[in-house]
Amino acid sequence: MTHYQCPECDVEGKTAKDVKKNGCKCKVEPISYLDPEDHEPKKSKKSKKKKNKKQTELSKDERTASKRLYDHAQTKIPKIIISQNNSEEVSAIVRINKHIETINLSSTRAKHWLNNEHAKFADSNELHSDEFYKTILNAIISKAQMGETNKQKIYNRVAQLDNEIWYDLGNSKWQAIKITPEKIRTVSLNEDSPIFRRPQSLHEQIIPKKGDRKAIDKLAELLHIVGPDRLVFIVNLIALFLQGYPIPMIVFDGSSGSLKTTATSTIKVIVDPNGQQKEDNVSMIAEKQDDLIVQLNNRYVSSFDNVSYIDSKTSDVLCRAITGSSNPKRKLYTDGDEVIYNFRSKIVLNGIIPTLEYPDLQSRLLIYDRETIDETNIITEKQFNEEFNKLLPYVLGQIFITLQKALALYPKLKDQIKPKTRMSDFEVWGEIISRCLGRKDNQFLKSYYDKLNQAHISAKDSYPIIESIQIFMKDKKTCLDSASNIYTKLYEIAQEELKINLKERFVRFPKSANQITRHLKLVQPLLKSAGLIVELSHWTKQDPIFTKNSSVIKITKIEQQTELSDNLEKKPSLPSLPSLEKNQAQKSPKNSESSSEGNQTRDSKPSLKKTDSTNENQPSESSEGSEGTNSKFYVCYTCNEKGTEPIPVDSKTPNGLTAEMHVKAGHSVKLLSAKEAKLERDSQSSNGLN
Repeated sequence: MTHYQCPECDVEGKTAKDVKKNGCKCKVEPISYLDPEDHEPKKSKKSKKKKNKKQTELSKDERTASKRLYDHAQTKIPKIIISQNNSEEVSAIVRINKHIETINLSSTRAKHWLNNEHAKFADSNELHSDEFYKTILNAIISKAQMGETNKQKIYNRVAQLDNEIWYDLGNSKWQAIKITPEKIRTVSLNEDSPIFRRPQSLHEQIIPKKGDRKAIDKLAELLHIVGPDRLVFIVNLIALFLQGYPIPMIVFDGSSGSLKTTATSTIKVIVDPNGQQKEDNVSMIAEKQDDLIVQLNNRYVSSFDNVSYIDSKTSDVLCRAITGSSNPKRKLYTDGDEVIYNFRSKIVLNGIIPTLEYPDLQSRLLIYDRETIDETNIITEKQFNEEFNKLLPYVLGQIFITLQKALALYPKLKDQIKPKTRMSDFEVWGEIISRCLGRKDNQFLKSYYDKLNQAHISAKDSYPIIESIQIFMKDKKTCLDSASNIYTKLYEIAQEELKINLKERFVRFPKSANQITRHLKLVQPLLKSAGLIVELSHWTKQDPIFTKNSSVIKITKIEQQTELSDNLEKKPSLPSLPSLEKNQAQKSPKNSESSSEGNQTRDSKPSLKKTDSTNENQPSESSEGSEGTNSKFYVCYTCNEKGTEPIPVDSKTPNGLTAEMHVKAGHSVKLLSAKEAKLERDSQSSNGLN
């Protein structure tokens, strides 16, 4: 539209007349111009509507960025759990890329998840610091801690629930192997599954395969596990997948170059891999107690390499980890708050063997002997890895199939198997697993008890006080005396008869009378296996025999018996022999029978001879046989698996055991003449040992 304006007084109007009416008295003609407001292009109604809608939305949402992100995060978390293992640990179940994932809200991964969610809905490209996301996560944690959030057990790699075993594969799809008595299948984890956490060390496991029923036996051979130990080793390996029960610690010893580290990392890779390389699956044991607790808590299987020293505190932590208990740890040095870790761990280590100074730990471990590795059977690390990688999926497949059978058999047999050691659950499950592998009834229990007895025999060499007591009690059935008197007598025997230099620093013999009770407590299990019961007490009677409140020791000789392996079902033990002359093979029957325990000289070693029950039917040594007329043999039925080969009395077994050692351990031993030994071999080659 055209407008008019006086060029001198600037009065405006829509027409020239309006300019005069508005007060212009100048004698100049008004000039015309175009008003830009009337001629500005109009915007489309659509764009104006969009602008107004957005402005309305922004005006309504006056929340801060942190508040908007907090509310958004709440919509993405269907479930929050406080861990029963550690009340400070709050985890959230979130859906990421079409799968369910459990995230510890205090972890770095939680901050990454929240940052990623923020980028999906934010209306700007603003970048925030870690503290921004940490503040929001802390608000979610606080709400859970102060609300009515349920506490639930959070598992690491393996979960055992009644008659189910869940094994987390650790893959990006969050899948697990579910084992029930009916079937084995791969499932995706969801809100109703056991809650698994994935620490930084956890690595993906390969998919198991079926088809090789000898895979675990091949593995034992690859690791050079000796024949007598193989059944117990295989059962121990499978039992590591039983999350709900204490399982003995696996220990590998040996000289340099005996593949200790390789064997340790191999067990770790099978059960709970941390990586693909050997060095990824072994670590040094933490020196500080708090650090060791965290180390054990973050791994289902802890594998320690080249352990050179175990002190009392470390021993206590390992014992609690195997059995399962609470482990308190101070949260910060600046306050009095505690963090309590509740966990049960499976442990593998190599290096030093814990001695009897820590009997609780020794009763929770199994040491596995391995064949000597020399130029005839040594292989390179590359060859070992190639062979192992071929076996691994089939080993896992056989383990899971065996566990499925064991879950089905456990309710039927759990009350029939009577355990005899503190690792009672391992005995029950071990015997069931052994039967599921096709072994004979009680074959595992015999092998396990025999292994414990061998460990006791081997430990005796480290404690000369045991042999001193045996010599001291050879002519006695019972002895009650003060600790100082018994110490004096044992000291003389060790020094004069056993020729031991008791002043050497590393000799494990009490240095004074006030230390004898401590040593006797350590060796009580070994003495019991040797047929001697030791009782320690203080004299409280008003009797002048001993000084009141002085330490008194009572030693009682009991009849030799197989303490561990007697009364096993379907295999009654034969009469055990309480004595067996060391050089009986060279003695005549008359001299052998006439020698008695009471007639032995003090210089002779504790020896074992035939009982009356065996003398009646014992053939004369003049019986002819291919081994010679004066030869003597024996068989140990406790160590029997598939028939026991008769062994000469004066020789050792491949494990270095003598006949006397078998009898001292309480095994069922039978003496044989040369002719009987030949008949025994013929019987085994035909129908087996009856």
